Amino acid sequence: MENKRTIIGIIIVVILIILLIAISYLYNDFNTKQLNLLTEETNNLLEKDITKEEINLDIQTKQNYAVVEKSIKEYMMKLKNIYLEVNEINTQINPNNIFSASNIEDKDFTEINNIIEEYRNKSKECISEYQDLIKDENIIKYIENEKITFRKDYYTNLFKTTMLSDVMKEEYRLIQTDIENEKDEIYSKTSVLERIKKYLEDNDDYWTIKDDKIQFANINRMTEYYNLLNELVN
Repeated sequence: MENKRTIIGIIIVVILIILLIAISYLYNDFNTKQLNLLTEETNNLLEKDITKEEINLDIQTKQNYAVVEKSIKEYMMKLKNIYLEVNEINTQINPNNIFSASNIEDKDFTEINNIIEEYRNKSKECISEYQDLIKDENIIKYIENEKITFRKDYYTNLFKTTMLSDVMKEEYRLIQTDIENEKDEIYSKTSVLERIKKYLEDNDDYWTIKDDKIQFANINRMTEYYNLLNELVN
């Protein structure tokens, strides 16, 4: 009887050992597959020009790996959105709308000055916001605010290793270059707007507002004015 109990005990121990080995194997296999998926999704991001191409926000990984993947994609989307904002500012600069009758009523250019200042300030704010976002401490803070159910240090470090890597920082630099190029173009366009404004001020006697449009009494002055407008329209 005693021998039977001993044999049963040994069998139970063997079964438990086998179960532990199986669980360990499955756990390690799960982690390997999830890490590979996360790496693949990150590489897909790095291979794109994310200012021009869509970021796939669908989450491919599971459990806490999904939290890391989601955080990476969301953060890159934040950076992209800043580029899109400054790009939108750039593309919406239309001199025909800016120098509308309502904006230069009574030949007062206060509204034009405000528009020019707003364009410049918004573009500077975009640059400042972007530079703030790519600081190491703010990147780290983002993942630390996420809810990770277990092994928080492991998954936090996984996010940090990815987002603070040299290849990712090169991506930040490329995006910043695109944003700065948009800002430079905005400043160039607003300089033309100032030249148009000055031209209208200097030639005050040659134009009037009629039917909600600027109309020139002199063909040469009108031609010079539209040549200035075409610097922005073309």
